[in-house]
Amino acid sequence: MTRPSLPATSKEQRQEAVRARILEAAREIFEAKGSGALSIRAIAARAGIPAMTLYSYFPSKTAVVRALWSLAFDPLFAEMRAAEDAETEPRARLLRVAQAYVDYWLAFPDRYRIVFLIEDRREADQDPWFIGETDVIASYMRFAPLIAAAKGDPDGDHTREAEALICALTGVVHMLVTVSEYPWADSRSYVEVMMRAFG
Repeated sequence: MTRPSLPATSKEQRQEAVRARILEAAREIFEAKGSGALSIRAIAARAGIPAMTLYSYFPSKTAVVRALWSLAFDPLFAEMRAAEDAETEPRARLLRVAQAYVDYWLAFPDRYRIVFLIEDRREADQDPWFIGETDVIASYMRFAPLIAAAKGDPDGDHTREAEALICALTGVVHMLVTVSEYPWADSRSYVEVMMRAFG
């Protein structure tokens, strides 16, 4: 009796596996040695591929870093959308989304470090910034209508308040992740303090 043959792995699947290996190698290098150790040669060596092969997947170190950022942001924004959809009362919804933002980064501190401790670069002046070619700004700015609803001001412009809230929430995460030796309170207490500004 002959065993049925397994379907051959497609070219796309092989390429995706190599791409994932490259990103995992870059993440491991960053976690072990910091952003200064990230280079195309180091990433390729860690991934077990020639540097020229890596270039066929990512044209630069910046492209690798930006791919890591996308991998970090996509599930964050999914968590925020789920938190928003799960609550109907406006103030409770704002609180829930804000806490989801903080909880995500605290659950994945290595992702936080990759996103916020590596500065974006452009290969040429005409190249876009990462935030200009992704939905990061739009996803962050979902806080503005949430604040407007919480304040009972649906027609108001709450962009600055949304930006301030993002800065404050990220600051909470930053301190809890990077100064973990301090006896911080639970993150929820800090988020609740912030929410008092909105009614």
